[in-house]
Amino acid sequence: MEDGVPLPEGPVVGTCGFGYQEWRGRFYPPELTAGEWLGFYARVFEAVELDGTFYRPPERSVVAAWAASLPEKFALSAKVPRAITQEARLEGEAAMAMLVVFARALEPLGDRLLAVVLQLPPSLGAGEGRERLARLLGTRPDGLPVVVEFRHRSWDRPWLGRPAVERRRRAPRCRVRQQPLRGRRLRDRRRAPPPAAPAGPRPQEPVARAAPAGLRPLRARAAARRSGGDRRARSAGRWCR
Repeated sequence: MEDGVPLPEGPVVGTCGFGYQEWRGRFYPPELTAGEWLGFYARVFEAVELDGTFYRPPERSVVAAWAASLPEKFALSAKVPRAITQEARLEGEAAMAMLVVFARALEPLGDRLLAVVLQLPPSLGAGEGRERLARLLGTRPDGLPVVVEFRHRSWDRPWLGRPAVERRRRAPRCRVRQQPLRGRRLRDRRRAPPPAAPAGPRPQEPVARAAPAGLRPLRARAAARRSGGDRRARSAGRWCR
């Protein structure tokens, strides 16, 4: 990842998943097959989070087909399977072995893989998960970029876990926002100049060099259940116009 990902400068925009049946006829032309959706999606957006990998790890042949349909300047993130995060809760040799298999399946993506998202369970606090996470990150395959999404408030206590894990294993955090992100605000931020470098000496322990940063604007779960896929489809339609 030191050479960077072949992307435009500034933030890239994408959605969480792309294979929603509700999008057929609203975002995807009805004549397209499901196998052609990702190629069409990549003509509109610059990135996608592969959310389905959380429920079922993909076969390497499927990932290779995805890679063949994508342009060079496109970014993907993939959610780590729940068998590792929710069921094994990051613990044991089985979790480490599953992460290796998952990384190998994603290899056809090459530099397009911006990160894999390690979404911790809401019930996994820093006291229980700190050493498990450090061990798992320490044994991950070389070159596998990992972003960790912490969901228990105890990880915000610096003496317990999160900054220590980030410094030791160089895994940046993922910020989640439980509100819709306004398109106008995002476009304005893309035009804004980069912030000036802070004064003073550099820290002795950098978290990561050229680490990816993620902002995941999500609606609250109750609102998502009420609106269903219809609102997702309308939102995608607004983005593509």
